[in-house]
Parts: sequence; structure tokens; C-alpha cells
Amino acid sequence: MRANDLEKSELITFGNGLIELQGRRLVLHDLSALALFRKDLVGTLGVDLAQRILTRKGFFWGQADAAAMKRLYSWDSLTEWIMACPKLASMAGLGACVLTIEELIETKNRIRATVSVQKSAEVFESLAEKLALKGSACWVLCGYISGYLSFCLEKSVIFTEIHCSILGGAQCVFTGQDIDSYGAALPSAFLYLDSSDITTRIQTISQSIKYDQDEVLHREQMQLILPERTSYFGVHVRSKAFANVCELAHRVAPFDSTILITGETGCGKEVLARYIHASSSRAQGPFIVVNCTALPETLLESELFGYRAGAFTGATKNSTGLFEAAAQGTIFLDEIGDISPALQSKLLRVLQTKEIKPLGEATSQKIDVRVISATHQDLPILVEKKLFREDLLYRLRVISIHIPTLRERQDDIIPLARYFLVEFGKRLGVADLRFAPAALDILRKYPWPGNVRELENCLEQAAILCSQGLITPDLLPSTTAFVGYQPKEMVQSITTIKTQNRNHINEVLVQTEGNRRKAARILGISEATLYRKLRDPQL
Repeated sequence: MRANDLEKSELITFGNGLIELQGRRLVLHDLSALALFRKDLVGTLGVDLAQRILTRKGFFWGQADAAAMKRLYSWDSLTEWIMACPKLASMAGLGACVLTIEELIETKNRIRATVSVQKSAEVFESLAEKLALKGSACWVLCGYISGYLSFCLEKSVIFTEIHCSILGGAQCVFTGQDIDSYGAALPSAFLYLDSSDITTRIQTISQSIKYDQDEVLHREQMQLILPERTSYFGVHVRSKAFANVCELAHRVAPFDSTILITGETGCGKEVLARYIHASSSRAQGPFIVVNCTALPETLLESELFGYRAGAFTGATKNSTGLFEAAAQGTIFLDEIGDISPALQSKLLRVLQTKEIKPLGEATSQKIDVRVISATHQDLPILVEKKLFREDLLYRLRVISIHIPTLRERQDDIIPLARYFLVEFGKRLGVADLRFAPAALDILRKYPWPGNVRELENCLEQAAILCSQGLITPDLLPSTTAFVGYQPKEMVQSITTIKTQNRNHINEVLVQTEGNRRKAARILGISEATLYRKLRDPQL
């Protein structure tokens, strides 16, 4: 699990008078009431003791959250576990927090870090009640960060607020490190974490308010602490590799140049082509998809260019071709690497002249259409083998866009999974679909040989079979070896991507008892493509 993958809707649930963080009960408080409580505490006990109590309250809170995160998730590293701290503090409404680790030595449990916070709730409390505080107001937050990191490193980590926005400025700043790094010169904040000299009366008060300010939920502030992400196709894109692809697609969309999209089967080539069309000046025109693998050569030619009555046996009337039907729009030639040499020559002429000649027609006619093509094959290699025309390749890839596989952009797996879950919830009429933490860990670690299409199919099945909207590991298809999945063992057992794809196809065929039509539907490919893959000895 990674800190950026935490989602408030999956952590916190509401119902039957309870608010829970995965079984741990929470209480929602009003900030104005907390401001009055803080004022009363300062007026009764003085600033120093009030700060000590609220800092210790935050310290206990931070420790509890760190323990919950350790219990719920399998973290990729100590760093990711630590980076969940500002996410949780922000979810609770303490402020928009960003934690920067300046040094981390795991072998010695040493850390040095800085936290910056915007819109601190405690600054709001203090200003609302006009409390005269000197230099620092974020006592609970300071204790929270110290408690969380202390639990993670199994030793005291002490943070101090070195600048508070109550004095001016846009943000509060905290710095801290483990107790050993301070040496003999412990900061004054250490006293606020030590309760040994607090009187019995103060201890009683501290215990009573421990439950007074639990995690406050502010949906608006949650957005402030998410890493900068760009949304494409309605999905947040986190990986830099795919964000670059989307940005390139956006930049070239307004121009009519031909585009060649490459990438493995199921990685989203058609989705990207549709995005380019929708972002272009041709968006109001048609978007015509042609699966070059699904039709034999003779039918594909007539489908592309049309024909006139009498052109061949059975042609009793004129038929409009797909190039003509896509007038003022875009035609998408999927799996362009599978077309025959004869059809390659005719397509090259169309691209050169912007004209088509229907079968049985003596004269050519002009067309106004943009051409986007796609393939999972390596066309330059096909050119070397004399299976694909080099001049056609140049015409098709005036602009080339390669889509990385889903395993190459792991950061996008969870946003995609959540997007599909929302879509399936609408389509299937299943309310409140959500992931169990263990299911998210498995989804992100699995290599997805079938890419986005496999992920989508997997989650559709899980959404249909789930109970009370919760997606658990046991609902994930057994054919993908999800349950009990171990990444290191899998890497050792798989030698190449081609072998992995072949094994995946064989597993699906076993599950469907050799039914190729059903297997193709599960794999998200055409039956013709499945047949071709089974014949390919190098797959």
C-alpha cells in the first residue's frame, strides 16, 4: 500500500449512529465548540498546562492512527507508512498537511522531517476566541505528528512548531526528529509529551478530553492535500508515464495529422483515440471504429471503401464505405498491422490522395476524414520481415503515441479501479461499492497481463458478486491468481511477457472448457484475435 492510495470513503463509514474507521469508533465534533473548550482550558489551567494536555491528546491520537494503519494495510515501505500521517491528519480536518522527509535511516530508526500545514483548524479555534497565544497554536497537531512517527519508529520523535500562521503567513511549519538525534539538547516540546509531573486533577482532565476531539471530516480540505493530478477520461492519472501520453494526445488533437497508437492488447488504445477525437475540431462528426482483424481481406476492403451494385456477386445495391461514413469525423483503424499487403497499398493511396474508389466505381471521390490507427504489434519489425509497407508506416505514424502497460504505471491501478467501481455501481444499481484494504493491496501488486481491460472485467465480476457493496479478495477471479498472490514468487516463475500472456489465455480456456467464444469475451478480444494468438508459436 502507498500513502497516496488512501481514500477517505474506504476508511470511514457512517451508519446506525456510528462513525467508524475500519471498526474503530470516531466522533464528529463542531469546531466552534472545540474553540470554546480550548478557551475554557486556557482560562482555567493557563496556557502551559493547556498546551501540554492538548499536545498529549494529539500524541495518543497519532499513535492510535499509526497502529490502525499498520493493522489494516501491507505497506510498501516504512516511508509509505510514515507518509500516511499527513493524509490522515488532513482527512480529520486538522489542516492541509504536507510532510517532507529530509533524512530517514531505517536501520537506526532515525528520522528528520518537516511538516507544512495550511488552514490549521487550531489556528481557526484560537482566532475565533481571540486567545492571546505566543508563537504557537497547533498543539494537537504537533502532538499528533509526534505520536504517529513515534509509533512507526518505535522511539520518541519530537516535533516543534517553528512558525504558526496565527502570527501571519499562509502556513504553519513543524520540524522534528527522533530523540537520539537531539542528543542532550532536547527541545521544550519534549516537556509537553511528559506527564510525570502533572497533578492528578490535570491527569483526570486530560483523560476526559481524550475523546473530545476525534477525527473531524472535511471533504473540501481533503482535496487540498492530494498530490497534483491531472484528470483524463474522468480518471485521475497519477503516473508520469501515462500523464505524458495524455498530454501528448491533448496537444495533437486539434491537428488533422495521422496518428499511430501502439501498446499491448487491452491498454486503452481505442479509449485514447476517442479522447483525441472528442478533443478535436471534428468532435461533432462521427467516430468510426474498424477492427481490421475481425474481417477477411475481401470484406474489409468493401467495408472500408464501399461498393456499387453489381461490383461482385451479391452486390444488389450501392453500399457506403466506412471512410465515406466517417466524413468530417475520425476513422479508427484498430490492429492495422493485420491487414494484407494488397489492402496496405490501397490504404496508402487513400492517405496520399485523400480519395477513395468504391468497388465497381470508375472514378474516385474526395474524402474529409482523420485517420487514427492502432496496433499491438511492432510495425518496424514487420517492415523488416517484408510483412508491412515501410511507406505506409511513415504515413500512419506522422505522430506516434505509445501507451505503457498497466504494470508499468502501477500508480494508476487504484484510481482506475475506483473509477470502474463507480461506473459499475451506476450500471448495476449497486449502492456504496467500496474496496476492502486487502483487496486494494492485491489489485496494485498484480501485473495485469490483460491490462486495463482485464482490470475492468475483474471488477465487474466482483461488483456483481459482492455482499453489501464491499469488494474483498475472495471476490477477485481465481483465474488471475489473485488470492494469496506473492509478487516475488510470480516474478521468478515468469520469464517473459509472451509466456505470461500464453498462460493467461490457457487458464481462461480451461475455465471455459475450451469455449473460444466465451474465452474471447472474458479476455476482451475478438474471437479472430484469440484464434490468431493460439496459432502464433511465439506468443
